[in-house]
Amino acid sequence: MTRATDGATVQQELELPPAGGPQGSWQGSGRHPRASPLLAAVLSCLLPGVGQLYLGRTRRGAMMVVVAVGCVLAGVALLQDRVGLARMLLQPDWLLGLLAVDIALLGFRAFSVVDAYRLGAAHLGHGSGRRRAAVVGAALVLGLTAAPHAVAGYYDLQAYDLLASVFGSSDSGWAAAGRPAHGAVQPVPGRLTVLLLGGDAGWGRTGLRTDTMIVASMEPATGRAVLFGLPRNLVRVPLPPGPAQAFECRCFPHPLNELYTYAEEHPELFPGHRRPGVTALMGAAQQLLGIHVDHYALVDLKGFVEVVDALGGVTVTVSQPVRVEIDQLGEGPGGPRFYLKPGRRHLDGLTALAYARARKETTDYDRMRRQRCLLGSLARQADARRLLRVFPRLVPVVKHNVSTDVPLERLPDLMELAGRRRVNLATVGFGPPGYVAGWATGGYPVPDVTQIRTAVRAMLAGHASATVAGTDGTGTAGSITATTRQRPGSQGSGAPTQGSGVAPQGTGTAAAGSGANGQGSQATAQAPDACSAAG
Repeated sequence: MTRATDGATVQQELELPPAGGPQGSWQGSGRHPRASPLLAAVLSCLLPGVGQLYLGRTRRGAMMVVVAVGCVLAGVALLQDRVGLARMLLQPDWLLGLLAVDIALLGFRAFSVVDAYRLGAAHLGHGSGRRRAAVVGAALVLGLTAAPHAVAGYYDLQAYDLLASVFGSSDSGWAAAGRPAHGAVQPVPGRLTVLLLGGDAGWGRTGLRTDTMIVASMEPATGRAVLFGLPRNLVRVPLPPGPAQAFECRCFPHPLNELYTYAEEHPELFPGHRRPGVTALMGAAQQLLGIHVDHYALVDLKGFVEVVDALGGVTVTVSQPVRVEIDQLGEGPGGPRFYLKPGRRHLDGLTALAYARARKETTDYDRMRRQRCLLGSLARQADARRLLRVFPRLVPVVKHNVSTDVPLERLPDLMELAGRRRVNLATVGFGPPGYVAGWATGGYPVPDVTQIRTAVRAMLAGHASATVAGTDGTGTAGSITATTRQRPGSQGSGAPTQGSGVAPQGTGTAAAGSGANGQGSQATAQAPDACSAAG
């Protein structure tokens, strides 16, 4: 610009501000000069793309937001079908796929965070204190972004390890449909039957004794399940044709809980399985009940103790005093001895095991009922949140203490049964006098095989009330218990089904297996965790 002053010509240069005013320069670059790179990184950590939108990178931010929202909606849709999700999580291939998805999502979110920080930090001077602080903050944000993905990946790998190491990859040949029937032993179409064994190699014992033996027959399509309790002191239990020839009575002449150890010592009599003891017990259970047993699950009692402790203990309501003796499980001859007084009691693992095993001042049949009650209480209290919290502790416990041949393809069926809104559950304890044909030397009961098979057929057919009778050997009727489990919040949750599975002689049913007074088909409800001497 040129102007004249007092006849002199003066040339002056004027610096004009950039077009658009003092703030006009950031409009071309898409970045606000005062935008915080750390805040942009935090916003993109919460939802990828929001940090870019904050910095004015509309197109880039919008694309990231669309992808992020799509992932969130897909996750929400997947959570709507919890049974389907559970079935997916029980398949190792799907677990590997979910791990790949988790890694991909981590990469996407990490890129979004780093990109937002880079865009926001472009105006900061290199080596400045402000830039160094922003770098430290961005690293923390990146760590927070990766943390949930690392936890999810850890749980995913733990679940994969558990499924791959405990469960078989395919049906090992026990499936009822693939085996010929022998005599009165018949397949049960549409049912999955599993022999549940609790093994105890206690102090001073030779070999493992299966003091807990329950045959669980489940029908996933209808939600019906029946538990058949096998008393450990039964003698002369029939055996399959092959091993039966080794005994004059064509049966096992000793208590049933000794059969496992006997078979392990005489594997030539029980071929066809890597565990002769399991082969023997499954064959005996089949001959006694008259039905095929598809699979087995053997749990060492040390594992039971560790599971209870991992879950934080179990709470039961004791209605009668029970004398318990703490067992150190092979680490010594025994621990404290005391009475569990009536009332609501919270038990740790060793005390819960002692409570389940106590029998010196009660009967074996009381003990069987306490075991069923304790397991039921533990199952009710082991909610999904608690299981998720202790899952890393449970994985090694299950791996080291549980043996089963249940194949992976069967697990979704079991999960479908567990996820049903209504599950009709009936239990039968085959005790005297209704299921005993006589008594052997030493006072051991001899099973009435005909009566037991009749009861089994009736229970599986769903019309037990017309054919089944008997008592538990404790002076009270009620060897048959029928209950209906509903999801929490449903009307009548956990209450017994009125009159279901009641014997015509006036036996009753109760939620925990206790008997009625024998004067009528009256269903009796107890507290969910009540464990009385009669139930």
